[in-house]
Amino acid sequence: MFGIKRASAAEIAERNDRAGKVAEALTTAGFPVHQDENVPAVLGALVSVDPADDSRGGVFVQWLIGSSLSRAAGESAQKGEIRSPAFRHFGFVTEHMHATLIAILGSAGFQAVDADDDMNPFLVRVDG
Repeated sequence: MFGIKRASAAEIAERNDRAGKVAEALTTAGFPVHQDENVPAVLGALVSVDPADDSRGGVFVQWLIGSSLSRAAGESAQKGEIRSPAFRHFGFVTEHMHATLIAILGSAGFQAVDADDDMNPFLVRVDG
């Protein structure tokens, strides 16, 4: 059985420190920020640390949209109604907040880029 190799304790500590600075920069810019992925009904920017010791590891940010819009967009997608107002609005907000997070973090001195994650296409990777 294969396990995911964790980064060193020093690397994880550095990531946690960077995540804290990212959260502070976003909070200072006026965004609601959360760092606990396990809290239900969280809205705004979610800053997280992945402890993996490979390209999956690092500090990440994603924008979390309200559950009613997410649910409506999901229902539209299941019905194949990708031109529905809810689906279009969800896409618009997600796409623009992704770009906004990258721009705001870049302005704050971070190297923020699209994480290139097929499972989460609007995930932002943040380096030093």
